[in-house]
Amino acid sequence: MRLRRLSVMTNLIKLSLTYEQIAKEKITDNYAWHKKAWELFQHHPELKLRRNRPESEKGPTPFLSRYTAKSQHVELLVVSDFEPQMPNWCTEQTWRVVTISNEFLSQPTYQFDLYANPTKAIKKPNGQGGFTKNRQRLTWLDEFSQTKWLIRKSASHGFIVRDDFPLKLDKPVDHRFNKNGEKGLHIGVRFQGILEVTDHEKFKRAFREGIGSAKGFGFGLLLIKPLRI
Repeated sequence: MRLRRLSVMTNLIKLSLTYEQIAKEKITDNYAWHKKAWELFQHHPELKLRRNRPESEKGPTPFLSRYTAKSQHVELLVVSDFEPQMPNWCTEQTWRVVTISNEFLSQPTYQFDLYANPTKAIKKPNGQGGFTKNRQRLTWLDEFSQTKWLIRKSASHGFIVRDDFPLKLDKPVDHRFNKNGEKGLHIGVRFQGILEVTDHEKFKRAFREGIGSAKGFGFGLLLIKPLRI
């Protein structure tokens, strides 16, 4: 059952928190940011029901998020088709909601900025001569493989990465987190370049549902700006 309510308009929520606020709210890792982002949508009863379902039945995360450290504050961006509600740890001055129209997502060419977790899935031995049901994800760490990963993803998400413009990749960054007492690691890579849309329906879905794995931990949100080339 898909909870995502695809509509003509999608919400882009922009928040900023000072480092003092972050310390007060005990936001220490990606999972803590994820839980904070959930608070924007906890007033939706259908999302509360979703959280109690098995992972295999939950479907796509109903929002995407990305946080960026600035000199005086941290900016949190959230994309969702669900209407957000301003939490009590935010103020009118640091909270902004922008509607993303269907027209904005129907342009032919965009400048893009993607922070993703580029991985490959491999079989995981179960210790009994076989393999577990769930595959293990390993992150691509070299730039060549990361670029190939992005090209493969773009093909399935309705766009191509223009090779006549520079594609910039930042060095991988480790993001360690603690989820319910279990430690984990995601590795993030920032991609910046120019894309051309080949299938607008797939592209719009990619904008709303994200690209790659670990989308619930601040990865996969595609920031775009229309271009005239």
